[in-house]
Amino acid sequence: MSNQRPDIPVHLRRRPTSAGLVVPVATPRTADGQPLFGLLENFRQRHLLTRRLCQICGQPLGERLIVFARPADLLLHCTSEPALCPPCAAYSIRACPMLSGRLEHYRRQTRSGVAGIAADTGSELRADAPADAWCAVWLRDYDVVTHPVRDQVLAASWLRHPPLTIRPIPAR
Repeated sequence: MSNQRPDIPVHLRRRPTSAGLVVPVATPRTADGQPLFGLLENFRQRHLLTRRLCQICGQPLGERLIVFARPADLLLHCTSEPALCPPCAAYSIRACPMLSGRLEHYRRQTRSGVAGIAADTGSELRADAPADAWCAVWLRDYDVVTHPVRDQVLAASWLRHPPLTIRPIPAR
């Protein structure tokens, strides 16, 4: 797969970028302003989930929204990843190295403890593991719950909100 960066959608052109990629609202930064792609800061994650805002553009979610889910998330019917609006989800599938299949493994070293990120982000368990197969779960709504296996972490649950569809993100 090519390393070429996808075009940035019009609605995201005012967002900051790094290495040609839009920096999502949910992405924390180091003290010197470098984005920490792939991580979530606890306050931002909670804010986006509870206010029902898109994790990329920060705008209110509409009547259809998408959460990206790993196989374990599908079994639990929830994810700690905030939802996305459909245009941002389409961009993310093309732009994110993990979702697009450009990365075959998670990072070897975790970056927990930087920029106010809680140590229990789940990234420690995935260090250097093969990349998960992701799915896009299309929903009309979700409940904000405490994650069933990650103490004190909020999650978007679709247990009471049947998905409109669950689509595998193209195979690696």
